Amino acid sequence: MIAAARKVCLMTAAAVLIAFGWTEKQAESGVLESPELGKAATMAAACGGCHGKGGDAIVGLDTRSADEIQSLLMAYKADAAGSSVMHRISRGYSEAQIRMIAAYLAAREGR
Repeated sequence: MIAAARKVCLMTAAAVLIAFGWTEKQAESGVLESPELGKAATMAAACGGCHGKGGDAIVGLDTRSADEIQSLLMAYKADAAGSSVMHRISRGYSEAQIRMIAAYLAAREGR
């Protein structure tokens, strides 16, 4: 039963990665280790709603480096008085999770 559940989780993570344009080449590049890759893709999935190719209302992340994305998210997280959507979202992630999200978003192919 556990093996079947794990297979479903891996297949779901693969589908998310494919949807975000992740390729096998990038997965092998070592940007993120395999278990982290699925976690990062899942956490970053919410970003695509506003910042993806279809998110015309908000500035895209296509040209941003991992360091820049991480710095921006950490600034939102640290701003205790901020009340925007980004402030609330960033407070829900640990610093390690923010690093994973930033690395994932910056490494996507065709972004």
